[in-house]
Amino acid sequence: MTIGRISTNQYFKLNTERMSKQQSDLVKVQGQLATGQRVLKPSDDPLAMSVALGAKAGVKTIESYQSNLTYINNQLSQMDVALQAASDVMVTVKQTMLQAGNASLGPSDREILAQDLEGLVQELRGIANRTDPSGDYLFSGTFQNQAPFQVPGGAVTGKFLETASAAAAQAVTGRDIQVSSGRFINLNITGNDAFVDPATNETAFEVLNSAIALLRNPGFPNAQEGATPSDTYLKAFNNRMAQMDDVFDQVQLSRTKVGVRMREAETLEQINQAAQLELERVAGEAAGLDYAKAISELSQGQLQLQAAQQSFAQVSQLSLFNFLR
Repeated sequence: MTIGRISTNQYFKLNTERMSKQQSDLVKVQGQLATGQRVLKPSDDPLAMSVALGAKAGVKTIESYQSNLTYINNQLSQMDVALQAASDVMVTVKQTMLQAGNASLGPSDREILAQDLEGLVQELRGIANRTDPSGDYLFSGTFQNQAPFQVPGGAVTGKFLETASAAAAQAVTGRDIQVSSGRFINLNITGNDAFVDPATNETAFEVLNSAIALLRNPGFPNAQEGATPSDTYLKAFNNRMAQMDDVFDQVQLSRTKVGVRMREAETLEQINQAAQLELERVAGEAAGLDYAKAISELSQGQLQLQAAQQSFAQVSQLSLFNFLR
């Protein structure tokens, strides 16, 4: 039988390497406990790392979608508040115009109504030109830095975005924001949708300004041949009220669109949350840490290292002379 002989140098080298490996294992477990991850680098478990990285990338994508949904909800909520305010103003407008159709009103009464309508025009224009906290106009579509309805005067017409309605409708397309894989929500609810009579392409402000001009025209209604004052006033203001009713319907339709998209955003937010939780679970199972097991391994490793160090220290001090005493 051959008896292998281990030299002192080999003994020291083997024990040093063994203790170094034990220390390295302890450092790894400590790193796992510090990060909560079982797999700290791809070489630890390539397949688990690949699964975990893929799941974490999915979580990041969903977080981006959720951020988009937060923005969309904020925008839609502000639009809804603005459109509700516009509806309230237009109810007051209709009441004022009903009074204006009374042919028995004198010039001073008509002037009071004209001033009332001017105030309502300004209030309604302010609502149509509302901005979000970033200073972007809510109802300008993709032209968020341009007021939807400017005050007419000089070269300014007061038309939506200062262009023909048909062209304006084309100019603001494209506010589709991605909120999940293959799903987009359109924020393209504009002043052209809400504050323009689709039958005549006149803005609510143009209709109201024409009513104000009639109230301040001293020749009206007698300037219209063959019509009594009562018939003329009633017809004129009924026509304008019919236009404002059309605009009112557009405001309500826009509010409906906002409500539908808010519900869609809420549903998608819940779906995204569920998907995010599932991806986090997958990532956790693939590379996450079993704390109880890791703590046990740490304690066991520390005891083993301590025992190895004490044993090595005692043996390394021995020599032949210890046995010859």
